[in-house]
Amino acid sequence: MRILKYICFGLILLNIPSVALSAFGGGVGSLMSYLTILSLTLYYFFGKKTRPNWWLIIISILFFMIGGFQFIGLTSGFIYDTIKYFIYLICAYEMVKNISVSEYNFFLLIGSATIILEAILFTSDYGRYSGFYIKPNEAGFICITGYATTYGLKNVSVKLIGQFIFTLAGLLTFSRTFIVIWLLINVISLKISVKNIRVFGLGFLIIGTLFFIDEVVGLNNPRFDQLKSIVNNENVSTEELNEDSRADTWAKFYDKILDSPFIGNGYGSFSGKEGHGKGVHNSFLTVIGEAGILPFILFVLYIGYLIVMSIVYFNKKPNLIMQIIALSLFLMANHNFFTFYYVSFAAMWIQYQIEEAKNEDELDEIEEGENILVTS
Repeated sequence: MRILKYICFGLILLNIPSVALSAFGGGVGSLMSYLTILSLTLYYFFGKKTRPNWWLIIISILFFMIGGFQFIGLTSGFIYDTIKYFIYLICAYEMVKNISVSEYNFFLLIGSATIILEAILFTSDYGRYSGFYIKPNEAGFICITGYATTYGLKNVSVKLIGQFIFTLAGLLTFSRTFIVIWLLINVISLKISVKNIRVFGLGFLIIGTLFFIDEVVGLNNPRFDQLKSIVNNENVSTEELNEDSRADTWAKFYDKILDSPFIGNGYGSFSGKEGHGKGVHNSFLTVIGEAGILPFILFVLYIGYLIVMSIVYFNKKPNLIMQIIALSLFLMANHNFFTFYYVSFAAMWIQYQIEEAKNEDELDEIEEGENILVTS
């Protein structure tokens, strides 16, 4: 079962179906997608069955059911997406319960390492790197999630090595979202220990490493050129950095939301599926835009619950609040919560870690009650 677990986990977290699709075409990509679902089904079938994830099951039923009413496109494609997602949702939640923070961190580290390798071995004119994750912003999410999980590790050396690799890989994506979340997480880390301020020193070392890579292979990125100009005290134009603002993208979809706030505009209408053009790049707006206000409210409550409970268990599991902040901000810049499995996996993993912490508290209370009875 352990080998099967790692196969399933690797296929999901390392984005293997998308890599196969990009590198070898639709045939191999579809084959790897089917293999992922089949592996998860086998894992679920042979493993122990526990309580399912009712939060996401209810949200997903409403999202796909209401969104399907106005869906325009191939019905077979919609049915395939829906069935595949629910198989994933039910089966992967059982796997979530058997993935430790160190295992999660290790696979995230492998995924992040592919970004660094791409930058060194396959330098492109585009100048932003994504490794196995095809797009830089998605790669940035993997890096920042991995960085957040390092605060759940006990081994200091492993933690520092991981922080170096995740930060370097994240900077190579040149994702503005990654940089903002990275700074925020490090500010929060000072609450754990003032000694964590050393990470900012590590940041300077990483910047130096970026300059070294640029000298050797050339990063060819306008954002990195901006950084070099700042370091060299040269005049800097912010016009390049302000291009493709997410707020401007969201604004293009507000009227469509207001036109149909209760039942949405149909599955795929906000995520660029079935010829709908560029997506909204916001998972919250995608939910309300495609399926209306009811699943949107539940989705916001779900993320809000994870945030609140992560704060409650900050002293016990500080990495959780860092991970949910990373996830929440990423969801405000990406519309693929229901299609990129490693994104919804991140939410489910946080959710189960909270459930574990609650169970531990209940057991502690029972033990304290028993000790009081014995002593009295």
